[in-house]
Amino acid sequence: MEPRPMMDRLEAVFSIVPKAHAIADIGTDHGYLAVELINRGRAEFVIAGDVHKGPLESAKEYVKSRGLESKVDCRLGDGLKVTQKGELNGAICCGMGGFLMRDIVDAGPEPLEFYVLQPQNGQKELRQYMVQKGYVIVLEIIAEDGGKLYTAFLAIREDCVEKYTGTPIQENVYAALPEESLLWSVGALIEQERPPLWKKYIEYLIYQRQCALDGMTDKLSHTDKYKELDAEVAFLRSLLGNR
Repeated sequence: MEPRPMMDRLEAVFSIVPKAHAIADIGTDHGYLAVELINRGRAEFVIAGDVHKGPLESAKEYVKSRGLESKVDCRLGDGLKVTQKGELNGAICCGMGGFLMRDIVDAGPEPLEFYVLQPQNGQKELRQYMVQKGYVIVLEIIAEDGGKLYTAFLAIREDCVEKYTGTPIQENVYAALPEESLLWSVGALIEQERPPLWKKYIEYLIYQRQCALDGMTDKLSHTDKYKELDAEVAFLRSLLGNR
């Protein structure tokens, strides 16, 4: 079987994965990311987990075709429950909701040294959960794939930040961020750095909320939800106007 190129969103995720001995790729699908972690030297051993038998069998075939059976262990099961304490340094979760990712992290056998997470929704809740659990979000990115925008972030356990970044914690923007701030959803580091896709990303977030507002009837225009969405649109527009 020929090597399979990864989708752009997975390439973006790969770019923020720290180098470590053992990493889990949870929701591995066809195993492309798991294989690249080995082939490009990010990990010496990978546990590729998936809750669905079909995709996992596909991953097994791909791993075998690349001659990596001894380095990529494909396991059928629910999230990090397929792993055991002491097996891993970190884990990657892509292509699922933030609430599910939160549950996967919570149900794992131990708090890992780092997590690379690409949530489809529930970004605020996932970021807040990771910070509450003693992790520092040190990197955030935006990626575009198939006309859609994705964000991902690297969260490192506080006692491991220097191990993976080479420096002690310099600034933890989320530690001082008010719980109600929309930047928990937007990405406070993304807002600081404003990468090339920044404007397109914020415009998309405005569009989402404006569609919801436009779909509300006059009767709903005085509700707290309407006021909340309207305030979020105003805040996002202010971000575009800054700098």
